[in-house]
Amino acid sequence: MSVRTLSQSLTAAILAVAFVAFIGVAGGSVAKAQGRYCDNNRNFHQFREREALRRHQLRERYLYGDSYSLRNHQQREWGDLRRHQRFERFRYDNGYGRYPIYRRGY
Repeated sequence: MSVRTLSQSLTAAILAVAFVAFIGVAGGSVAKAQGRYCDNNRNFHQFREREALRRHQLRERYLYGDSYSLRNHQQREWGDLRRHQRFERFRYDNGYGRYPIYRRGY
């Protein structure tokens, strides 16, 4: 194997590694720009809470059957979650954007 062939194959391998590394870095920055880098999307957080409650209630209905007291209990749980998410929304967006320094006094 000549030096020229070795050099060409080594150059191709280095370029391939650099390309894969570049794609990895670019993919991370795109994910960060879309807001999926960490769980900072409030609506997605609330959706996950609602889905968790829905799964919990399905499991309760499967285990205990569908009774009046269970439906009453589950309606109370939904009301608590709705109230929690409403106050969470006010805390998140306080009328001046998402900055706690300029919080209105409600």
